[in-house]
Amino acid sequence: HFRRLLSPFNIIQHHSFLDYVELIFLSSIATKLMFDYQWYPRYRMRSVDALKHTSIVLESCLALPQSMRNYSNKTTEGLNVIMVGGWILGDFLKLFYFTSQLLWSRVTGVGDAGNIVFVFGCIFALAMDFLVCLQMAVWYPSRETLELKEGLIRSMQKLKASHRSNESLPCKFLRCMKEARSSS
Repeated sequence: HFRRLLSPFNIIQHHSFLDYVELIFLSSIATKLMFDYQWYPRYRMRSVDALKHTSIVLESCLALPQSMRNYSNKTTEGLNVIMVGGWILGDFLKLFYFTSQLLWSRVTGVGDAGNIVFVFGCIFALAMDFLVCLQMAVWYPSRETLELKEGLIRSMQKLKASHRSNESLPCKFLRCMKEARSSS
């Protein structure tokens, strides 16, 4: 059973929840053993930094398999707009947090200035999220997204038409969005 589970051809294609749990369990145990008995005694903080960088790269690539699946199927079936919006919001909040921590550590001299890796990871994760968002705009022609596209187009047209008034740009955009929603 373990040979089938760890086969390179089956490593991603889990057939049941139990297969997934076994893979996670085995890889966690292997990582723990390697870290405790091999990496940490020899390399100390270099091994901790390597694990940190590896986890940042893996976490920032979470949306990559989804975008590859969307591209190969030319559809975003099964994705929810709210879920993708949550991805984007979460990555923006992480970017804000790590950027503020980085700036604070440079101003005060207190804290970890090594957070630049986290900032780059968040930027890459946002790029992946926006790629999935773009795919949803192209391959997700549901009623809601079509209405949203039409509303945005109408709002932008009204915004361009009323460009000469003294109203600020964000206020114009919000007013046009409200008008577009009420007209549809």
